[in-house]
Amino acid sequence: MPNLITTPRFSRNKAVLLKAQPDINTDPVPDLANDWMEARNVQFTPMEAETAERNIDSPSFGRTGKLQVAQYARLGFEIAAAANGAGVAPKHAPALLACAMQQSIAVGVSVTYNLVSAAIPACAIYINFDGVLHKMLACRGTVALAISASGIPVWRFEFQSVYVAPSDLPLGAATMTGWPLEEPVNAAKTGPISINGVNLAFSTFETALGNQIEKINLPGPQVECAIVDRAPTGSVTVLAPLLAVFDPFALAEAGTNVALNLTHGSAAGKQVQVDEKIVITNVAYDQIRGMPAYKLDFEPTKVNGNDEIAFTFL
Repeated sequence: MPNLITTPRFSRNKAVLLKAQPDINTDPVPDLANDWMEARNVQFTPMEAETAERNIDSPSFGRTGKLQVAQYARLGFEIAAAANGAGVAPKHAPALLACAMQQSIAVGVSVTYNLVSAAIPACAIYINFDGVLHKMLACRGTVALAISASGIPVWRFEFQSVYVAPSDLPLGAATMTGWPLEEPVNAAKTGPISINGVNLAFSTFETALGNQIEKINLPGPQVECAIVDRAPTGSVTVLAPLLAVFDPFALAEAGTNVALNLTHGSAAGKQVQVDEKIVITNVAYDQIRGMPAYKLDFEPTKVNGNDEIAFTFL
């Protein structure tokens, strides 16, 4: 018998395109020439359904069906954390903005992303899985930054959108140039982490915006995925000096809001900087290569509003 699928599709062949969507009612049509993302570890749920059970009483066991109320899509992926030149916005800037951030450019110097709590941008994402195109429109999401020794620093994005029916479309060729080569996390490329003004050696660091995304489908209509709040979290594992140098127990007990600063990248034009206002919530003992370490859980906590986290490309 002949194969049922004469031209098989392959999971490895996929493209993620992402573009800013200023008007959530108008598809900006991302294209392969300008909007391809250097995404890795792509995780895609094309349809998440909300349903209503019919719950009909009947003379026998068994289901009586359910109604589809609303459908949504979810996409997760990683992008390497690397600057694209001093004062040049990274190619994934629309993704950061759609996570409730705003962009400030100092030409030739830096690009900074600060938090916002209103007028939150959206983005459009096309995902082509080897000939099947899925569209995610008016996406909003959340992001985490992970920096671990001997690894590649990455942004971890997760986006949600209202479902759009897929269609067949040949994958095509993407323009993959213009993305910087990321630098590994090591002593030469990555600075110390500073907590409350004390420089510390570290093995792992992660901070997450923790955006709360509500899926809205109301008569009116009002249909969207909206960011309605955030609850940032983070953790870091640092080599443990004597308490006279750094005392995380005292900081946690007092609930002191302290500065956290970290820069990765060997030189201007390659650097990503993290600046946070944090409260240490838990302290646990750990070890790094046989040396005592602290695993610190923390919560980025605002002082004046929208100031608990900032990312800067230098």
